[in-house]
Amino acid sequence: MKTETKVIGGIALAVIVILIGGLWLLTVQSSKEQTNLAKPLMGDEISDLGRGHIPDGTQLQFDSNPPTSGQHYDKWITRGIYDKPQPDGNLVHSLEHGAVILSYKVDLPNEDVEKIKSVFSSVSVSKKIMVPRDNLDVPVALTSWGRLLKLQTIDATSEAKIKEFMETNEDRGPEKGASV
Repeated sequence: MKTETKVIGGIALAVIVILIGGLWLLTVQSSKEQTNLAKPLMGDEISDLGRGHIPDGTQLQFDSNPPTSGQHYDKWITRGIYDKPQPDGNLVHSLEHGAVILSYKVDLPNEDVEKIKSVFSSVSVSKKIMVPRDNLDVPVALTSWGRLLKLQTIDATSEAKIKEFMETNEDRGPEKGASV
C-alpha cells in the first residue's frame, strides 16, 4: 500500500472518529440540559420586576435583597469571584443572561468565605458569580432570575444546596444562552 493511500486513509479515519465523538458529546450535553430543564427551579419565587435597561447610575429599587430581577444597567458583571461588592444594576443584568450569583455577607469570617469559595469553584457551571454584599441579612444568598435562596449557616447541608441551586438554576434567565 502506498504511503499516500495510508495517509489519506488515516485522515479519513480520524475525521470519522472526530465526527462520531462530536455527535456523542452533543447528545450527552443535550440530554444533561433536558434533565436540568425538567427540574423545578430552586429558591423562593420573587416577583418579576421586568428587565428594562436604564443609564448607569440611575437610582434602582428592588423588592428583594439581593435582587432577582428589575430594571438594570447596560453592562453585566462577568463570571468569576469578586472580593468587592458590585453594583446591583450590573448584577441583575448578569441574572438576565442566566447567571447564578452567590452573595455573601461582606463581614463573613475568612474561613467561611474560603469554604463557600471552595464549593463555588467546584460547581461545573460556567455562568457563576461570587460576590460580597454589604447589606445582606444572612451569611449567604443565592440568586438567579426570579429566584432567591437564603442560607442561615455554612455547613455540609448548605454547601450541597449551593451546588444544587447553581446546577439547577444556571442559564434559566430570560436571555439564556447569552454570555456572561
